[in-house]
Amino acid sequence: MKLNTEGIVLSEQKLTGGKRLLTILTRKNGILRCFARDTKNSSAKYGAATSTFCYSNISVYEGKKSSNLDEAVSKVFFYNIMFDIEKLALAQYLAELAIQVIPEGAGDPEYLSLMLNSLHLLHNSKKHELIIKAVFELRLMSLSGFMPDIVGCRGCGLYEDDVVYFDTENSCIWCKSCVGNNSVLEVNKNVLNAVRTALLADPKKIFSFSLGQQDTYLLADLAEIYTLKITDRCFKTLDYYKKIKYSLNNKASEPENGYEKTEENNNTQENDDLT
Repeated sequence: MKLNTEGIVLSEQKLTGGKRLLTILTRKNGILRCFARDTKNSSAKYGAATSTFCYSNISVYEGKKSSNLDEAVSKVFFYNIMFDIEKLALAQYLAELAIQVIPEGAGDPEYLSLMLNSLHLLHNSKKHELIIKAVFELRLMSLSGFMPDIVGCRGCGLYEDDVVYFDTENSCIWCKSCVGNNSVLEVNKNVLNAVRTALLADPKKIFSFSLGQQDTYLLADLAEIYTLKITDRCFKTLDYYKKIKYSLNNKASEPENGYEKTEENNNTQENDDLT
């Protein structure tokens, strides 16, 4: 059966016999793995369309045991990411996380939209990279069925306060009157509103907020801790991203809050044309 769809290449693995195994996030079928042949003819035929972080129209022959790429035409190549080691490290983490979480055959097109908009903002430096990372993590967890209860306090339903407490163990928030002895992260109103935007807003509006530096670090820590709790695993690409980030900022050790202080960019929404 021939599948015609669009997707972005998340990873490529060189194999023997002049083949590559591509892992592609598609609009219609979630994660798709297919083989592509590396020859002089195929290089001329595909161009950059099968390169990592290229968004392309693809045609794939799906067999009983494997799928093989037939055609690929490039639509958007996020080339700026490839020339910035910090951006590339973050993009590789987002890709690994997506491959780990998104099932093969998943029909929700928002998975692809989330990845495209995140890479677009990273490619154009239109948003603080830690906000891109945090929104991607939170929204991906939500799309995968792990949205925390952040509408109101789990105990009394209180919607908002100057400070609330995010409980990663129970996937909820508590007010100061109900928190008890639960293991929690203290979150201020600004960060809570950012979390709600990332989880509850229309897909085209999930990046439409800005935060100060300290609140950005707090959001980044919260999203990462929650993601690692839900996925119950470590990511080598995340470790590498942190290593690169710290080394580029000339730090010998990690800061207390987990991330470096970097200048925040202006508040820009995603590119609606990509999705």
